[in-house]
Amino acid sequence: MPLCATCDSVDILKLLLICISQCRDKQKALSDGETYDTRLNNYEGSEVKHHGDIFEVEKSSKDCDLCEVIFQAFKRTNVQDAEVARGLQIIFRASCNKIEVCYNTDAKERLIKLCGLDVYMDEPDVEELFRVGQIKEDKSPPLLKIMEKDPASRKSFEIASRWLRNCVEGHSSCRPPTELQKPPRRLIHVGNETQNPFLVETFPDLQHVEWLSLSYCWGGKGEPSMKLTNDKMDELKNGIPLAKFDATIQGAILATRALGISYIWIDALCIIQGGNEWSEEASKMNEIYGGSKVTLVIASSESVKDGFLNERDLNYIPVAYSTDLAEDHRAKVFFSPEWDDSEREYNGHWSKRGWTMQEGLLPNRLLHYTASQIIWKCCEEQRFERGITERVEDRISETLTYSDYDDIAFGSGFLWELPAFLKFKRFKNHLPISLDYPLMSHPDTFRLWYDLVEDFTQRKFTKISDRLVAISGLARIYSGMIRNPTYVAGLWKEDLIRGLLWHVEGSTLIPRRSADNISDFYPAFPSWSWASVGYEAAKNGLKADNSLRALSEIENIQIVRVDPEDPYGAVKSGSVTITGPLRRLPRLYSKEWASAEASMSKLERHISEIVEKESQGSVAHKYSSPPGGHFSVLRMLGDTGLLHLLVLEATGRNRNGINVYRRGGILKLWYIDPSSQASPELIATFKGMETSITAQLGQYKKTRRTQKIPSAVFMEVVRENWVKETVIID
Repeated sequence: MPLCATCDSVDILKLLLICISQCRDKQKALSDGETYDTRLNNYEGSEVKHHGDIFEVEKSSKDCDLCEVIFQAFKRTNVQDAEVARGLQIIFRASCNKIEVCYNTDAKERLIKLCGLDVYMDEPDVEELFRVGQIKEDKSPPLLKIMEKDPASRKSFEIASRWLRNCVEGHSSCRPPTELQKPPRRLIHVGNETQNPFLVETFPDLQHVEWLSLSYCWGGKGEPSMKLTNDKMDELKNGIPLAKFDATIQGAILATRALGISYIWIDALCIIQGGNEWSEEASKMNEIYGGSKVTLVIASSESVKDGFLNERDLNYIPVAYSTDLAEDHRAKVFFSPEWDDSEREYNGHWSKRGWTMQEGLLPNRLLHYTASQIIWKCCEEQRFERGITERVEDRISETLTYSDYDDIAFGSGFLWELPAFLKFKRFKNHLPISLDYPLMSHPDTFRLWYDLVEDFTQRKFTKISDRLVAISGLARIYSGMIRNPTYVAGLWKEDLIRGLLWHVEGSTLIPRRSADNISDFYPAFPSWSWASVGYEAAKNGLKADNSLRALSEIENIQIVRVDPEDPYGAVKSGSVTITGPLRRLPRLYSKEWASAEASMSKLERHISEIVEKESQGSVAHKYSSPPGGHFSVLRMLGDTGLLHLLVLEATGRNRNGINVYRRGGILKLWYIDPSSQASPELIATFKGMETSITAQLGQYKKTRRTQKIPSAVFMEVVRENWVKETVIID
């Protein structure tokens, strides 16, 4: 559809040139180590009137693509009463390098952003404007590059090939470690247009072999139709026509050829299926993925049969022509809805599978194919096909310029602002070099591991018994980076008191029932390990804090491993023996807890309240009548005004005279000084923000209210003399 008269009257080119000027000024300030705020700089003509209000936009949206984009953005906002927006002039403005659509409130809040619009041009035109405007492609450029509808086109493959070439030639930190550059047991030679792909068996002394490793989902539509078995070995060695492979494998072979790499590693075709070879090769994923030249990630496909080189759904709205580039060239300018920031990460099926997490962290180079674009990741930068580049060096400059950090050294906080991939890759160099540094007592030493676990526990498996195996490659590398502490079923002995205090997101005492109850059908995972929970985020609220005093002590850890020679692999069972201040409770729940007449301690009332709330209406019988006879609460960590406790469920068994428990959950108690509570003025300010025009237009996010813990519970506990007792947790 053509643009309406109002949209057509907006001088898009002028707004775009202002955005380029803003970008140039910001980049120059950053290179000089100076702060820069676009809002404090006056760019004449940066605000242009559009329709009179959103209701006029709605009327025009029936015949104008751009108005339709704006109105759809309005519908997605949480506007409780659309009449609030009546009469609010719609404004286009150039702000922070971008073109935004805003409401004009003519009040204290003035312009309120409704949505953003991305501006696209052909790649040569973008690069020419960047050259003339003296700006570089960064994380928030004013102009983006029109992408190919066909990701298998020569132009699209050339983009990926250029990214790989630039990294190989320019990034020494991205080269796979020498010790990992030993080819896997088998590889697929990708062949060419006249030669079929075929299987080759490599040898340990074979040097200078480069391979691409494939990370993908087998999927729920049946397993790959072509797999390596003893019966298929000779056929694969003789070569298989490309068309006989599943769509994803076909596309991966074509991409490997386009990148100029001769070999690809694919698990289904390079590991003999249905035998014992899998368990042996699973322990080598660090070498297979970490030693590859690049890993190809099929992020958008649920099944190996779906393929990934499918035509894209692109929505570009032509809005203007530029005649400033050359006399014989009219460059087209397009709008598109602002890119959803959630699409920066890889929220497809691939990111929800357990095995793919380490496959996405072990390599130094990754090429992601999503449904909308290709994305490059390496140790130095992240590039998006639509024309965005995020460099680590730029992040460092911004951190030193805009944050309170004086440096980016260990403990500064800089590392935790990076994406997971870069955090993992830069963690080793972030650590102190001195062997005299007390690494095990610093909270940052194990913080990254708790971040990884939080992501990993949400990922699903076809065989849940693979859960610890699928993170073993990361555990092995992590151990080497932090001076080889003792790994125990997903946690670390040297940080076990803190490590045991994990909880499932949204729950501290009651297991979530929205996911599979893993421990019911795979009891090998110890109850004290996060591996025993369902597919929920296992969080550790103490991951950034190691300042608390240990109130309990680890006496012994027993792990029975499937392979005694592999400390990072699967386990058969595990127990932890702990000594600390302990209080027994006859139950965790009494339905009389809210009654002042009930004879209960403050701690028992508090726990009953939590159990009832987290049970969501149906409290399991065991919490009021425990099969093992009782529950116990163990003090783990404490400080002035703060206690962290471990809640245990008795099994009714004892071992060598010591009571055996299962882990139940955690409990946090603290004392709140009345004088430290928010003032009435501050509370009134927050309430005012919740009723502002911004809030009514759905643009204000309410702050999360934290639960108030009665100080009386904390005071009761610290005044009691809990007797130290040794317990075993299975």
